[in-house]
Amino acid sequence: MNAQIDPIAVSMTEAARLLGVSRPTVYALAKTEGFPVVKLGGCTRVLVDDLKAWVREQEQ
Repeated sequence: MNAQIDPIAVSMTEAARLLGVSRPTVYALAKTEGFPVVKLGGCTRVLVDDLKAWVREQEQ
């Protein structure tokens, strides 16, 4: 049985794909207050659940 595990955090490239925007746009968003990024080691990652919440907040 192979269960797929959903990631907690994704790369900036994957975040761009999820949002339907370019990588430079995600990097620009990451510099704004409230965008859900974390540094893990030397990598910048976007928290998936927080990204979904952030998108919902932008709609309001």
